[in-house]
Parts: sequence; C-alpha cells; structure tokens
Amino acid sequence: MMSAQLQRPSDPATPTPVSSDRPGAAAESHGPPNGASSSFPPLVNRVAQGFSPYVRARSNSPVAWQLLDDEAVSRARSENKLIFLSIGFLASHHCHLAHLESFSDPTLAALLNTEFIPIVLDREEHPSYDYIYMNYNESLNSVGGWPLNVFLTPDLEPVFSGTYWAPPGATGSTSDADEAGAAGKPLDWLTVVKKVHSSWKDEEARVREEAQRNCVDLAQLISEGMVSHASDAQPTQQDISAVDYTQELDGELDLEQIEEAFARITRTFDYPFGGFGQQDKFLTPSKLSLMLRATYFPPEVQDVAGPTDCTAISESAVHTLRRIVDGAVHDHIGGGFHRHSVTRDWSLPSFEKMLIDNALLLGIFLDAWLLSGGHPEEDFAQTVKEVADYMTSDVMMSSGGGFFTSEAAYSYNKRGDPAMRNGAFYLWTRKEFDTAVGNENVAEVAAAYWDVQADGNVDPMHDPLDEFLNQNVLRIAKTHENLSKQLGISVNEAKQRIASARERLRVYRERERVRPVVDTKIVTAYNGMAIVALSRASAILSDQDPERARKYLTAARDAARFIKTHLWDGSQKILYRAYCHGRFNTGGVAEDYAYLIEGLLELYESTADESWLEWADELQIAQIARFYDDVPSAATNTHARCGGFYSSTHDAPHTILRVKEGIDGSQPSVNSVSVSNLFRLGALLNDKKYTYLAKASVNAFSAEILEHPNLFPGLLCGIVPWRLGGRHWVSVGSGSHDAAKSLFHKAPRAALSTLRYHDTQNAGSWLARRDPSVSLTEPGIFTRDHENSTVYRRINSDDDALRNPNGRATASGITAREPTSEAS
Repeated sequence: MMSAQLQRPSDPATPTPVSSDRPGAAAESHGPPNGASSSFPPLVNRVAQGFSPYVRARSNSPVAWQLLDDEAVSRARSENKLIFLSIGFLASHHCHLAHLESFSDPTLAALLNTEFIPIVLDREEHPSYDYIYMNYNESLNSVGGWPLNVFLTPDLEPVFSGTYWAPPGATGSTSDADEAGAAGKPLDWLTVVKKVHSSWKDEEARVREEAQRNCVDLAQLISEGMVSHASDAQPTQQDISAVDYTQELDGELDLEQIEEAFARITRTFDYPFGGFGQQDKFLTPSKLSLMLRATYFPPEVQDVAGPTDCTAISESAVHTLRRIVDGAVHDHIGGGFHRHSVTRDWSLPSFEKMLIDNALLLGIFLDAWLLSGGHPEEDFAQTVKEVADYMTSDVMMSSGGGFFTSEAAYSYNKRGDPAMRNGAFYLWTRKEFDTAVGNENVAEVAAAYWDVQADGNVDPMHDPLDEFLNQNVLRIAKTHENLSKQLGISVNEAKQRIASARERLRVYRERERVRPVVDTKIVTAYNGMAIVALSRASAILSDQDPERARKYLTAARDAARFIKTHLWDGSQKILYRAYCHGRFNTGGVAEDYAYLIEGLLELYESTADESWLEWADELQIAQIARFYDDVPSAATNTHARCGGFYSSTHDAPHTILRVKEGIDGSQPSVNSVSVSNLFRLGALLNDKKYTYLAKASVNAFSAEILEHPNLFPGLLCGIVPWRLGGRHWVSVGSGSHDAAKSLFHKAPRAALSTLRYHDTQNAGSWLARRDPSVSLTEPGIFTRDHENSTVYRRINSDDDALRNPNGRATASGITAREPTSEAS
C-alpha cells in the first residue's frame, strides 16, 4: 500500500557487515554465546535521562527500562540478548494498566532485567518505529493497540509481539504457552516472556533466520510489491535540476478513482449510526473530509461520480458527524472529543482526549458547517466553537505558546482517592449528577437529555470488568422537541435548563474532581494540525465572533512562533520533533515538516503576513531534501518507483525499514498532506517544480490507488488539481484583503484553492522577489486563468466565481439543524 525500503540499522560501535545476496542479512558474529558471562554491570533504569513524560513516568518501575539509543543496542549486541521493546503513550489507559499490573511485578521485572534489554518508547516521539512494529504485530495477531510489546533480535528484527497479556499469575499455574492456548486461556506475561527466552536460548539460529524473514515479509506487506532493498539504502542522488518540471506527467490515475472510492465507502457505511463498519468506531477524518467535498468538487468530478451520489455521500458524512456530536465520544461538559468509540453506536468512548483528534475534527466540523450554509446558529457552528475553545484552553496550551499532546483517559475520581480509574473525570452516578445540578427540575430535564439512569447507562456487554457499574457517560438521547413534548415545557425552557445543568456540572467537575494527567509534550506535527484548524476557524468567525476569532488566531501564531524559536534550527535547516522542558534530541520526521507547512500556509492565507509563506517555502525545500524519493530503485525484482516522501531520513538511527506511507488512518498520511502543500505552494509561488513533485507523489502510489482507492482519500483529492487545476485568487492592495479573506475562507473546501496577497507598494518584498510574475496594479480581487498563469480576471461582486467558487454544478441538498449543544 506504500513503498518501503529495507535497510539495516547501523551498529553504534562498529560497521556491521551485510551479506550481498539478501536484504537485512545478519552479521556472522553475534557476540558472546547465550549464557556466557558478561562484563556489563546489572542494568539500571535510565529513563529519567529521557525527555518524554510517558518514558520518564517509568523511572520508578522495577523494570530497568532503557532508552532506544546506541548504549542499549550496543549492550544487546555485546551480550547477545533479545531486546524487549514496549511502545505506548501517556494518555492510554491500557498502557497505564500494564505499568501498574504487569511491569510492577518483581518476578517479571527480574526476568526482563536479566535476560533481555528492556526498552520503553513513546510512540508520539518516535512514530516511525511504532508504525513499523505495529504493522508486524497486526500481521501476526490481526489486531493492534497499545502498549505494543515486541521482542527483537539485537539487530532490531521482530521475533514476536502482542498488545495484551494477562498480569503475571492471573491465568493460573499454566506455564506453557501451547497449553494455555489449547485451554482457551489468555496468555500471561510470565508465560510469554519465558517462552520467548527459551526459544532464543535453545534455538538462536532459527529465531534469527525467522526474524530476518519477518523483515522481508514486513517490507512486502507494507509496500505490496514496492520494496527497495538494502543496496538502495543510500543511493547516489540524481541531478534533479536536470528534470523538466514544465512537462506534463503521464499517469493512469483519473477522476474515475474518486467514483470507485465513493462506491466502496458506501458499501462499508453504517447507515443507522454513521461511521464505518459495525463494531467500534474511529473518527476517520480523512474519509469524512473526502465525503464532505463531494458536492463541492468541480462539475467534472460530479459528472463522473454522479451528482445524486455526491449529495448522498456528503449527507452520509454529515449524518456521521451529528452522531459523533450527540454521542459519548463528545465531552458534553468541557468540550472536545475522545479518541474513539468502543461501541457501534458511539455510546461508550475510549476516554483519551488527543490534540490531533480535536484539531482534525475542528477542520471537519468547519467544512460541515460551511456545507450546511454557515449560519451562526447552526449546530456545527456551536461545535466548532466548543472544540476550538477546548484546544485554546489552559489545559491544552502552554503559557509560552504551543499545544500539549493529550489528556489521559484515567484520573482520580476525587482528591485523596487511592487509585485512578478509567474515565473517572467524565462519568456520573445518578446521585452525583443530581447533587451537582442541584435543582430537581433542571436535573430531570438534563438527565433525560443525556440518558442518565439510576443503574447507569453502560451496557454490561461492553463492561466485562465492571469498571462502569452504576456509572453514566453523557450522550444526547432526546432532542429539545422530544423533551418539550415529554415534560410539558417549551423548547426554549428545555434549552435553558440543559444549558444551566451543563454549567453546574462543569463547575462541580472542576471543583470536586482531579483533572486527568496532561502530556505536556509539544509535538511539531500535532501543533501544525492545530495551527491549520485554528487559523481557518479564526478567518471564518472573524465577522460573526471577532473576540473568539482573535483568540484562535493568537493561539495559532503563538504556536508557530514557539516552534520556530525552540524546534527549528535555521542554520542547519532541521526541524525537531518535540519539546518538553527542553528540546528533544529527536529529529523531525516527514510529518512534522508536512503538517507545519500546512499550518503556515493557512496562517498566511488568514493574515496576509508573507513571513509565514516564506518559512513554509524554506521548510518545503528542507522536506524535499531530507525525505523525497527522487531516485528509482536499482534493485532487481522490485516495483519501487520514485516520487513521494519517506517518513524517515535514510540515516535515521535504529531503523529497519524506510516507509513511504500513503494510506490515511487516524490522521492523514504524510504524502497526502505533502501533495496538498506542494500543489498550494506551486500555485502561490508559481513554482513549476512544486507542482510537478505533487503530481509525481500522487503517481508514485498509482498502483495501490487503482486497487484500493477508498484507502487513499487524501491522495485522491490530489488527482483533482492534477487533472483539473484549481482556483487561484490574488488580492491586490490592502483595501481588498479583508473582503478576499472573508470570501475565500467561507467557501467550503473541495478542489485546490489558494489566496495570494499582492502589495503594489512593496516591490522588494520576499514574495515579489520569489515570484515576480504578478504585475497587477489595480486594487481588487482577481482570479488566475486556468490555461495561462500570467492572465488574471477581476472578480466582481456579482461574479459567479463568488457564488460558486468551486464551480459546483448542483446544490448540496444539505440542510442545517438546530444546535443541540451550546458554546458559551
């Protein structure tokens, strides 16, 4: 589904010989034999030396956790021990449980400390490792999740993995993995660890051979035939300056792939409840974004996909978003959304609240609001404000600028409680709910609205451990009209009582409960996502709610400035991944560049400050230099093609695969975001190279898109500007800028759209020097000709380009709905 380059991690001490006839071949010498004495002292816990709050929180563990660095890998090789790698993140309840129930066990800790090199990793600090080993785990177990626990050879090749094993002793006395499986019992930690250690001790050669085979299989699984072998790890660069970027790129992809994607998406859509599939539900922002665009794509797309079908697709996305807003994944008291629903009907969430989910959802809700008419009182308008208010609150924002990563799923229910519980901050017994609301009449309406019951509203089928016994998670069960009829009060009275209850519950929750732990990492990519969404929200709300608009724009600017100050090395042109009480040593991966560039483009189009565009251009040059694949593979028996961005650099430490990711999952893939950035920068700067590289990046995934178009919604959107071009406006003179911003940002996002600001009084500006082709002098808003980039046409107030900015052929048919929740 994407390209992968198989490579061998370098030996931190000495060069490692690699066999010339097979990829990832093991060195001939593997260190001392198993059981040999070692000069190394006993392992000591080293994670206090790390930067990640998740990693540092393991400093009091009896497991002698190591960092993934040269020291740990050298020791594994010198002592010839397997590495035990545990990958997780701070907000995860299951990672928290594993730390408490399993890694605190002295027997398990002693076994890991003496027979393995245990390493703990924050997936948010090192997404490339997480992606590689999660793909291995899913191929082995058909499920994913965290903590992800992987046993590796000293060369970091996977041997065995899993996400959940029962705490030591929880499954009885069975000590054999095969016996446990035959008895239908879940494996416990001690059984698994002993079995893996025994295999390594007794059959090391077989284990190594299987691990090497696992790497080759993993590369093929990830890339579906697009594998670059170890001999390509550091290829000689082509002279890309010799490429003619004005030439048209040939390729098989066309608008028909969008039609096929819509057809496949429709087959998996859950019409009763929204979302996809009939089990647990994820938020799928990329898929929803593509669906919302359907009725605003250019007429050529609708002619292929069918106007009626396009309307149905968009309506399905809007239906899903309304179910998400009404469901338990929505924090109805404090705003924002949880990570996903563990039920089909959105009635029980996984309680983590992540910056990335809320930033991406904010953009989706902006699109849905504009698609529904953009009226100030429409329900999505209220949701937009709730989410943006949550993101810019003191909980999620650093006082120095920048956004924190997440709030944990677990917390103490009350101050002084001995243990933290999953979802404690968000759950209510009926008695506590009534107490917090205070007024009996108000509580009656609010309880009916949010489905609060005396014996709790969590289905026992979804609560096998009785975590939520007699607890209620708030979800909207009745409309205001239903409540009016049921309780004999007016609709306005129902709304007022619910608003009163919400505020009383909020005050009570903040006063009586302990807020979940906040992961105070400031991650570059996640901040880029937040900058994108808040810049757009500010521009759209500027004339409806100017105070909020200013707040959101200030937050976005402050985050961008923080990253430039603390995470960008301008002299070396290197972006760093994260900051927490200091800059992490981890270099930025491709997604950090991609999401930050996208954020800076939104800041430029929202503010007319060209310094953001200049930095975006600088970052794009750096991203291309560090991650772009411009070299066709020289390996035999491979279909690897150039184009697209690898997720990591060719010299990334301790990396067994280089992946070119194109599939959109819980977040848009780095290539889908990068393609959009390249098309936008190509248009804004009249840069043919950027436009060419955008097309080449889409084309690099053509075989996979042709086979599974529904898995690539972001890259599908790149086919539209490749084949049809886009809408490019120029605002000339500062007097035109405000009108241009308002018109531009209130048009629903669909095909490629850009807005450039032209200052006739500053011919020496960076932008004028970067692209001197714009020579307009008369004030106004102009649109660029599709065929000739030097020709511009003035847009008048009655112009069809303003009424139908994307060339929309048919009305969307999407109707607005009254708000179900209000932002104060």
